[in-house]
Amino acid sequence: MYLKYTGIMKCIRDRYFSQVLDYCELKSGARVLDFGCGPGDLLLVCRKRGFDSIGIDSSPRSLSLATERGLNVHLVSTTQLPFEHASFDAIILQSVLEHLSDPLSVLEKLTKYLKPGGVLVLSAPTPGPYFWDDPTHIRPYTPKSLKILGELLGFQIMTLTYVFSFLMGIRIKASFLFVMLNLIPFSLGSNLVAFYRSPEK
Repeated sequence: MYLKYTGIMKCIRDRYFSQVLDYCELKSGARVLDFGCGPGDLLLVCRKRGFDSIGIDSSPRSLSLATERGLNVHLVSTTQLPFEHASFDAIILQSVLEHLSDPLSVLEKLTKYLKPGGVLVLSAPTPGPYFWDDPTHIRPYTPKSLKILGELLGFQIMTLTYVFSFLMGIRIKASFLFVMLNLIPFSLGSNLVAFYRSPEK
């Protein structure tokens, strides 16, 4: 599923990934880990910016497509990664959390690979009208649940908003709009994105 995007959806995704990287304020040559990279759409944007980007995924099919694109990807189904701890400036999980049965445990292990002061980016769908159409989905997220995840990790929450509003350059948090936004029949309508800063040591 979700292996190839074309047309306007591809343009929106590329713009979104570009804005995510802008918000991270990464320097040239920064090291970025895309956990759950799929065919590597985010990694392509990272490469254009000169970042040292690496993708991780458990799907051989997705990684085959990423490899065809000449991307640096690894087939890994665990959070015991072949990298040194505190070696990444940013770790990004795009549409991954909703597939995890124990997200906090995964994030606690994964963030050991993030440098002090590094950025963690999480994006996941809310309980929208089509969430359960994907049989691999385990649980949806809300602004409050993403906020609590950051607090449990001991990370500073930089911003937390909806993907569509992030693309528009505005911030919308949990409010009376939450229920309304979950009625939008569009895959970007009710997705959330959150940025966290790891503690400085």
